[in-house]
Amino acid sequence: MSDYANYENFTVPTKWYYRGEGNCNLVISLPKSKQILRIRKTERPKSILGWILVLINDFFQWYYGIEFSDEIRDLEFYSKIMRPLMGHKYTSESKLIVLSRKQMQSFRDGLAKKRPDFRMSKTLQYGRAALFADFAFLPKQFDNLQLSGNTYAVEIKPKQGWRPYKEQIHPHCFFCMNQYLKLEKRQIKSQTQYCPEELFSGDRNRMKLAINSLLQVPQNNFKIFKNGLICYDEKNKNIEILREIFESADRKEILIDEFCDFLRRCLIKDLGNESDIFNSECKSICNLTVVNEQITLENTLPKGSVLNRILSVQMLDQEGTHSTYKKLTKSDVWEDFSYVDKVLEYVGNKENICLKCTIMDVSRRLENELLFLPYLVSAIAKDCSLMITFRKIREKPSDIDVNEAIFETKYGMFVVNIGVFDLYPKPLSTIQKHCSRNRDIFRALKKCGLLT
Repeated sequence: MSDYANYENFTVPTKWYYRGEGNCNLVISLPKSKQILRIRKTERPKSILGWILVLINDFFQWYYGIEFSDEIRDLEFYSKIMRPLMGHKYTSESKLIVLSRKQMQSFRDGLAKKRPDFRMSKTLQYGRAALFADFAFLPKQFDNLQLSGNTYAVEIKPKQGWRPYKEQIHPHCFFCMNQYLKLEKRQIKSQTQYCPEELFSGDRNRMKLAINSLLQVPQNNFKIFKNGLICYDEKNKNIEILREIFESADRKEILIDEFCDFLRRCLIKDLGNESDIFNSECKSICNLTVVNEQITLENTLPKGSVLNRILSVQMLDQEGTHSTYKKLTKSDVWEDFSYVDKVLEYVGNKENICLKCTIMDVSRRLENELLFLPYLVSAIAKDCSLMITFRKIREKPSDIDVNEAIFETKYGMFVVNIGVFDLYPKPLSTIQKHCSRNRDIFRALKKCGLLT
């Protein structure tokens, strides 16, 4: 029986806040319980007939449980594939819940004036919701510390930190090249100097420069929260928040340098403190340093750090988008998420296996949609988010386990927790979508005279 076969009814709390949304999901913060509610989105009907079809569809989804089975599938994939790959310490347990039609409408009404205009083409999807821990708050294990001040959290969307060998011929990484396409589409007002490959480099100066670039031009890749509410992002870049965090009136440049270095140290520290059974006695393919007799970028980040975890999953893609898409065009036509059921069935209840090696192995041996599993799992890691949550402490505790999470700065000590989220399965059509996007990127670069 699935771990998510039993679900709970949900009571909408008096206070809840719109946290944000991506292309597929909308997130609501529930501050009292320190949880987030993730609700799936769907295309908004464009006609009366469309709305009638939605109502009919909602009835059948409720009566037959279609959407619940899809949500169970996605949560199983998250629990059995992505959580072990990223580390249980860095990820949250999940819980399937039931929202009534009245509750869904209450959220829709409350969100009407909070959602950005460009997201309004989609509406909340009936019957698909899950609860996760809210990483904008510290977990209960730190409740006994002598904490002071407010709880702050920095959300970073690190994006793709490396390129497969076949894509290393390009002058820049896809994130940097995509800036030109976003400018052309007027999705951004100015380019950022942030480069994911700098952040994942492990080099002190390069990482600090990358974090500073995110701070200066956040776009949708950097946010600061104060007690669960956004206080710094692309729309509100008030650097005074650093004076609040450090409780200091030092010059802005000094505070920025210390803040960037603090975040850098958090990103390369092993806060997982858990044995990694998925890397024990692995085959060479797990290290992913040699492909087709060509040396590729090696993951030199400290083992167990959050960036190491994310990069190691990104590196499952050894072919790149173009080569993967060529294979897709020569293959049978499969459903978007059929690979999820197959990999869950294959992994089953196996224990003490290396998931990375298993993913690479099945993609090479089995003649079905699992051929594209490394690319799709890698794509999840290239699009995930992480959150560094911290709060000042008055006195360093004697508990050794907790001490691992304490960082000293020029302005005092902070206890730190890190979480990784947005780890849901992507459809098989993602490959075609990425290939189309890359073609648009190259066209935009040629238009700017940066490619011949």
